Amino acid sequence: MGIFDDDETPRSTTSSIVVGEPLSNLSIHELSERLEQLKEEIKRVENEIKTKSDINASAESFFK
Repeated sequence: MGIFDDDETPRSTTSSIVVGEPLSNLSIHELSERLEQLKEEIKRVENEIKTKSDINASAESFFK
């Protein structure tokens, strides 16, 4: 549990990607676009994890 876990930022409730939705109705082009969107989202999440980990490490070293 980090310092900033109670973030009050509103969460987006709409997404063009629904996890678990059937993929059989999508074209190859649509599947490729979906894959690129997911890759970008993974990068975004990884960056946020790194940022929060760095903040936590800084805070922990400060309070030692």
